[in-house]
Amino acid sequence: MLARRSLAERTDKRHLLPYCRRVPEARVSFPAMKTPARPKARSRTHRVVMLGFPQAQVLDITGPLEVFSRTARWLAEHRGTRVPAYTTEFVSARAGPVAMSNGLGLVATRRFADVNDADTLLVAGGIGWEAAVADAALLTWLAAQASRVERLGSICNGAMLLAAAGLLEGRAATTHWAYLDRLAKLAPKSRVDRDALYVRSGNIYTSAGVTAGMDLALALVEQDHGKAVALAVAQELVLFLKRPGGQSQFSRHLEAQRRDDLFGELELWMLEHPAEDLSVGKLARRMSMSPRHFARLFAERLGASPGAYVRRLRVEQARRRIEEGASRLKRVARDCGFADEQALRRNFQDLVGITPAEYRARF
Repeated sequence: MLARRSLAERTDKRHLLPYCRRVPEARVSFPAMKTPARPKARSRTHRVVMLGFPQAQVLDITGPLEVFSRTARWLAEHRGTRVPAYTTEFVSARAGPVAMSNGLGLVATRRFADVNDADTLLVAGGIGWEAAVADAALLTWLAAQASRVERLGSICNGAMLLAAAGLLEGRAATTHWAYLDRLAKLAPKSRVDRDALYVRSGNIYTSAGVTAGMDLALALVEQDHGKAVALAVAQELVLFLKRPGGQSQFSRHLEAQRRDDLFGELELWMLEHPAEDLSVGKLARRMSMSPRHFARLFAERLGASPGAYVRRLRVEQARRRIEEGASRLKRVARDCGFADEQALRRNFQDLVGITPAEYRARF
């Protein structure tokens, strides 16, 4: 499937896509992902099992599993670990070849019914999810795993299987943007995060499409072995960067261009003029509306208050400038509409999770 909006709160709290739409204000991703500088070495191998089904998305399976297997090799080569950090396995309803949605076949080593030794269990997504959801035996087995495994997660619309198994009720969760409404119907008591790349709720993890599954895998590696290892593995895999869970899948410029009303024109203007006065009063006058009426319509059409939207817009512009090689943060702050470098640093760290200087040094 695909991958997903910006950044926001950090407690139940974001790449460009060719398919974009506006979604409401974001929530959290990984509230408890802060780890010690050097986590304790594991004394045994951590077993990662991926559950798949006919017509699953092959990248939902191979992408995350490659992250774990590459981490095991990296730790052996650079840290001298003798016990493999991870083993990976693909399982399905039957052992043997399983046809993927792209026509390729992956070989399942075991039936899922025979698996009782997983540490991390992940569920793939793909166009075959509806048939998988109708498999009562699979859902019963999946529901039982939640209390047996250390971590249970999903990639893309694999979250639909977790929902059908009753595992998302009362929890924060996310999925590929095209399935958010269906997820909300399948798990009406869940808190569907319509913006995050991945979300943690207890020992349940859900993520958006394809590359977001690799982002989730890297976050789990960071949880196990620290940020330096996760970044090294991301570099070996030639990933653009290790994205935080709250980062958006959506391109604001593409979203604004798809809008055919006055708010679309305003949004494009704001994106092109982040250093202008973007206060509610000024924007309301530009739209020939009262501030109160403007603020209400803005939130309805764009899914966030004007203040929250402008804050995220400016941080995203700053992030892009840094990625493009801007050398002076004082200039970045001024061009992106922040009062000074300190304001840039404070807002950037709050929404991205690290300082602008750290972001520039890493990426």
